[in-house]
Amino acid sequence: MPSLKHLEPKKIILIGASTGGPGHIKKILSDLQPEFKATIIIAQHMGNEYIPSFSKQLNSICQQEVSPAISENIILPSHIYVSSLLTSINSDSKRLSFLIQNRKESGYNPDIDYLFTSAAQIAHKVSFLGIILTGIGDDGATGCKLLSEKGGECIAENETSAIVYGMPRQTKKINPNTKTMSLDEIIKKINLFGHSDV
Repeated sequence: MPSLKHLEPKKIILIGASTGGPGHIKKILSDLQPEFKATIIIAQHMGNEYIPSFSKQLNSICQQEVSPAISENIILPSHIYVSSLLTSINSDSKRLSFLIQNRKESGYNPDIDYLFTSAAQIAHKVSFLGIILTGIGDDGATGCKLLSEKGGECIAENETSAIVYGMPRQTKKINPNTKTMSLDEIIKKINLFGHSDV
């Protein structure tokens, strides 16, 4: 039986997306290599009632297990989670878990900035790759900047492959150190990052 330490994620990929995101996310997950070890947490803007069915769709196209993020659930390696509302990574206990809150002041479901900001607080303990995909507005830009400042690696989808360049543009604007890549390049980067859990 594997030890609890072995079940702790060493690498976590955060993906934030809005308009045009579901198709991009499906392409990313369908191209994951069988030996992929990292954890992926997805924050795709959509109505809360659609998240369970979206998770099922994603679960049908990749070998890794995909499920909605649930408060207090332990975060495992080689798993993919779809967040909702105000999802954060809780590091107060011995093992990483989800904390999900519903506050009316957030205009996004889920709130990408909130997720990325929580990751920035533990970037000294876990290797993070933050990715902002296609979408209208600026959600995720601030959180990505904070994550980058704490040592996480951040990527914004480039204008060529983004269906809507708003969120990636703002991410790059407030953090010039953010790398820009096409969707195909992002997929290669994700597989490289998640090839090993060490």
